[in-house]
Amino acid sequence: MKKILISLISLVVVANVFAQQQASVVPDNKLYSKFQTEDINNMLSLSPQEIEYWNWFANNGFVVKKSGIDEAQKYPFLRFFDKDTKEAGEIEVAYDEASFNIMAYDFDIKMDKSTVYRIGDTGYVVCVYSSSKLADKYNKYLGR
Repeated sequence: MKKILISLISLVVVANVFAQQQASVVPDNKLYSKFQTEDINNMLSLSPQEIEYWNWFANNGFVVKKSGIDEAQKYPFLRFFDKDTKEAGEIEVAYDEASFNIMAYDFDIKMDKSTVYRIGDTGYVVCVYSSSKLADKYNKYLGR
């Protein structure tokens, strides 16, 4: 009987710790550029680890490089994302490192190949990592 009671108490403690960890997930403000508030709230209640992933992605899922105007011209333009219509919108024409938010743009994530977009005629390109590289980097971030 004591073993059952100890097991139940342990289960309650573990469940409580897990619930507290899940409740502490706070969406990065950048996510609101890509997702509706209702979608974010659904992720928070149903799958908070998805919010954790997107929080990480918003800061680590890409790299911006200066490639030169001629080199950048071979890539498609980076376009803003309209979260209401879920479609690409106007072309981004400038790059500001301090305010750049990848979640504000329409981008693809391919399985084994990074996706590259040019930022207007600035000579900058943004490379969105492939899903396989994202998985590797995210697992390292999680310590797996």
